[in-house]
Amino acid sequence: MSQKSKVLVNKNALLSFLSKNDMSVIDLARSMNVAPSTIYRAIDDKNPKGVGGETIANMLRALGLKEKDFQKVFIFN
Repeated sequence: MSQKSKVLVNKNALLSFLSKNDMSVIDLARSMNVAPSTIYRAIDDKNPKGVGGETIANMLRALGLKEKDFQKVFIFN
């Protein structure tokens, strides 16, 4: 049985990026128009949730990144 690949948020990369840009998870969530719990679930070390295309696009936009910067924040599992 093959397991489906998931796109995960690279927690360390995201937190580093937020820190360098003087942003918090709450700031990011607000700019994405989602609840902070959405971000926290995506970066939970014990049970990280995969993110979908809309969330990926929304997060890249909120971080001021382009599609080509995908690998700076996301990883395939």
